[in-house]
Amino acid sequence: IGCILSIGRISSHLRDMNEPFVQRKILAILWMVPVYSITSFLSLVYTPAEGYLAVIKDFYEAYCIYTFLSFLIAVLGRGDRNEVVRKLARH
Repeated sequence: IGCILSIGRISSHLRDMNEPFVQRKILAILWMVPVYSITSFLSLVYTPAEGYLAVIKDFYEAYCIYTFLSFLIAVLGRGDRNEVVRKLARH
């Protein structure tokens, strides 16, 4: 169910690319659900490959954290990292 919903949101973002700089980051985050579900299913089916699939999940999780922080910079500071730091320092 999660994959179907996630792929639906991915396709809607791909159809309406109004802000490509921000939406590319959203797409990368939305791909986390299919990546996790496919690697989890494959690790149940092919238990000898479980370690390799866990590495894929861990790398993609790190990439999603980086992408989320980039998304925050893109939305809050319009791409200017120093502007985000100033906004956060005021609060």
